[in-house]
Amino acid sequence: MAALPFIAAAASAVSTIAETAQARKVGETQARGLEEQARAAALEAGAAEEAQRRQAREAFGETRAAGAQMGLLESASFADLYSESATAAELDRLNREYEGEGRRRGLMFEADVTRAARPLWGPAILSAGSNALTAYAGAGGKMPQRPTIDDLQEVKISSRKVKPRVSVTGPRMLRNVSR
Repeated sequence: MAALPFIAAAASAVSTIAETAQARKVGETQARGLEEQARAAALEAGAAEEAQRRQAREAFGETRAAGAQMGLLESASFADLYSESATAAELDRLNREYEGEGRRRGLMFEADVTRAARPLWGPAILSAGSNALTAYAGAGGKMPQRPTIDDLQEVKISSRKVKPRVSVTGPRMLRNVSR
């Protein structure tokens, strides 16, 4: 029965440390998952960008072929239209790239925040100690007490053999009289 307080204290401390370890593992796993989502978002954005480029090249090829068949390649208005279409396609490509990069960065930031929000070991260890003492006391264990005046008076100290070498000369002023 005397071991019960020690067992309760040890179980409480181990439980606190285990909970912290589990929470840290969950946080790390979530952060890794977000990093994987960020990598996938970057790959998706790259694939969408490449598909858009391919589609634009195909459309430009068809437009150029149609213009050649009609004899419009030398026309200034056809050249302007072709140039505007190329500029619009490049803007679309840049927008897709920007969106993909923004999504990737957002997910990486979220992963960093998730990783930073994991419980720290220092406070967990302090909490484990506190929980252990609480469980120890709750299970009937006696906490050590600070010595009282009665405890100190039991110790026999004889002041007759030792003469003080310091005398009080004023408020908070001590003067050494032994030279």
